[in-house]
Order: sequence, then structure tokens, then C-alpha cells
Amino acid sequence: MVRRIVIVGGGCGGATAAQFARKTDRTAEITIVEREPYPQYSRCGLPYGISGIIPELTNLIEAPEERLKKNRIACLLGSSAESVDKAKKIVHVKCPDKRLELPYDSLILATGARAAVPPIKGVVKEGGKPGELKQGVFVLRTIEDARGIQSLGTKGKRAVVIGAGLVGLEVAEALMIRGCKVTIVEYLSNCILAMIDDDMAQLMNEAIAKHGVKMFTEYQVTELLGDEKSNGVVAKDRKTGEEREFYADLIVVATGQRGETELAKLVGCSVGVTKQIVVDDRTETCEKDVYAVGDCTEYPDLVTGKPSVSGLGTIAVKMAMVAGVNAAGGEDHLPKGFLLTRATEPFGCQVAAVGPTTPQLETIGIKPLVGKVRSFTLPDYYPGRKEIYVKVLAHPQTGKILGAQIVGEERVHMRINAFAVAIQAGMTVDDLSKVETAYCPPAAPTIDPITIACEAAKLKLARGVRTTQT
Repeated sequence: MVRRIVIVGGGCGGATAAQFARKTDRTAEITIVEREPYPQYSRCGLPYGISGIIPELTNLIEAPEERLKKNRIACLLGSSAESVDKAKKIVHVKCPDKRLELPYDSLILATGARAAVPPIKGVVKEGGKPGELKQGVFVLRTIEDARGIQSLGTKGKRAVVIGAGLVGLEVAEALMIRGCKVTIVEYLSNCILAMIDDDMAQLMNEAIAKHGVKMFTEYQVTELLGDEKSNGVVAKDRKTGEEREFYADLIVVATGQRGETELAKLVGCSVGVTKQIVVDDRTETCEKDVYAVGDCTEYPDLVTGKPSVSGLGTIAVKMAMVAGVNAAGGEDHLPKGFLLTRATEPFGCQVAAVGPTTPQLETIGIKPLVGKVRSFTLPDYYPGRKEIYVKVLAHPQTGKILGAQIVGEERVHMRINAFAVAIQAGMTVDDLSKVETAYCPPAAPTIDPITIACEAAKLKLARGVRTTQT
């Protein structure tokens, strides 16, 4: 009997699951249901498509229809899964020109997420469809969103970006490259605080200022100005209560995302404390033969053990590989938890981190021991060396590495991978300080900055220092 696998969502999670299902079962009928008109493309690449670094937005497509057809994977573009009859194991699909009933033996939910838009006065179009944004206001989730931002984000125009997380900063940089005058308004006390600690984020602040982009932190956007089309925002200083207006030709709301779980709830899948779909290490939900992957799911953090939502393409792909194998009758498992190894590079400043931040560790009662150093990417005598800041967070009693953050102009991202390996292997700062690293004057210094940071933490541990101060 031929196995039937239906995958709802054709992004990196859905398409990867399809490919690994095909590798596992060469005869299965595999169908992807994707609501957008494009097959799998890189959402992470959208800011670089906006800026023009990627010449065409369609260059971001990673799994063209021809490749899917070659692997005998059907892809229903512009189609949506409206409901699931789990008793009969049928997915009801609305296509552009017809309705279909797709029977399945295994169902994979790769429904992703949608941009989260706060209930700001004037953000929604008056008399428009539910959730439709006012003219001149954008989120960034799809190729069409990127095209809309490009259409107004031209040289000399004013742009306001609400939110200074990863997407907010990358969009701000893209608009700056296009010649816009950019202002960032952030609710929290600093940028990218979900990614790194406040002291490390300050280095990104300096890079933003150097590029002429203004950022206002601890400001809450309370209203969007304009009637038919928005022409600015009103923001309130959270410390003083003072209000100020920022005028703009376009506004980008980059205040996070929320997993698409509506279909999963209809199927009967459990959602957890993060309000995302709960999956086990096989990526299976509480419903037999129903799997879920990517931004719509929650899974434990390896260090804290708490349920977490990643929003990272790397994790979506890892989950999808496991789901594809298992949905096709194989057997594969996720690690016990994820580390959320993450990186970004706006405004010429490379940032990478792995594991929880200091505030996240403090929520589980751990005040980490910190080793933080300012070092350089090359030996003192070699031309072109750049500053690099490395911060390692360790358990205050055992010295076990719990997290790390690195900021610099270059050679940052691969170093964070070394910390990821160390955490997964259960290494201490003493262990990593003794690791033999490569040395070559044009490539790396004699003693690598990551080992220096671990040495700093190790010395504190030996002195019995129990503080996060460096």
C-alpha cells in the first residue's frame, strides 16, 4: 500500500520534510499545500532582497517547482488547508480554482508564523479586511511584504521601524542602504535583548549610530498618524511620559511573530505554555501520525529545560528532517533540547550568541559566572586586525558553560559554533580554555579570544567570585 503524506506549509520546514520523507520512502505520495504563490524561499534573505544585495526577490527561492516535480513531490501553490477530518484522515484544501480532499497516512504541520502587530491606534485600515494594515504600513514576512517595502522605501524617503529585534535592525539597514532616512523606535531599553545581554547590545547601538540611523529606546508607539495613508507615528517616552511624533513615508512593524496554530487546534493538537504546538523528540504531536515543525512549535531549551519557541530557520530544518523521516515510516529523533544558536550582521556589526542570556538564566534561579574579554581577530603585529568582544556565561558552582555571546566586525559567527559544541558536550570553562586552537597570522591569533574569555571565567571560579559583573 502506498503511503500518503500531506504537508501543510511549503517553507523551509515543509519543503525539507518533503525531501526527507522522499529519501525515506521512494514510493510515497507526498503533497505540499502552500498558501503563497512561491515554493520554498529564504525568509531570512528578505532584508537583503529589499536592500538590493540580492538582485531579485525571486532569487531567494531555494526549492523550485521543477526540483520538487523531479522528486515526485506535488506542490499546490496559492492553496490553503481549511480543515482536517482526523477520523477519516482527510485534509480539506481550497485551491485557486477548485477544492480538494487529500487523504493522508501522515500529516505534517509546517504552518509557520505570522507577524505580530500590536494593537496600536490607527495601525489597521479603517473599513478594510480584518487585520489589514493601513496604507504605508508593512510587516516583513513574505516576498510580497518585501516588494511593498521596496515600493515606498526609495532614496530620500523617511522610514520608521517599530522594533529593534533581529528583523527590525536588518530592515532598518536595508532601508538605509536604499537611501532612506531611518528612525528605529524600540519599547525595551536596548536593541536585540532577546538575543544578547544589555552590555553586548550597547556595541550594536554604537554601530547603528555610526551609520546615521537614529534609535529611540524605551519608547512605546501609541498611535499611527494619517487617515487613508499613515504618515508617521506618535511615541511615548516610557520614563518621562513625554510624547513625540516621528514623520515617515513608510512604517515597518517588526515586533515579533506568532505561530500559526489554528489548524493544529482543529486537529486536536495540544498547545503549550508558549501557545505553540507541543511536539516530542519525534516531532509528533499528541495526535497520532500528526507531526509539527518550525515556528509554530515549542520544544525544550537544552540549558534551561523550559519550553521555547525558536523562530530560527536552522531549527525548523532540523525538526523537518526528523519529521520527514518519521512520517515516512522511519525512525529519527531530535536532541534533548535546542540551543538557539543565532547570528546577525547589520550595520557592519557581527553578533552571534548561543544558549540563554543572563536574564533568561536568572528566571531559573541561576546568576551566571561571567568571563568577558575585549580581544582581537589577528595578532598585534598583523595589519587589519579587528576588535572582538567575547562573553561566556557559566554555572557559578561547576563552571559548566551555559551560554556565550560575541560581537565584532568580523570572524564572529564560526567562533559561536565552537561554544555551541562545548555546551552540547557539557564542557566547562576550564575544558574550553585548554582547547588547542588554530593559529596563523593572517587568520587567527596565537590564543583565540574564546579561550581567553573562558580563562577569565575560570579565574573567577577559582577565586570564588559569584557575580555577573566583569
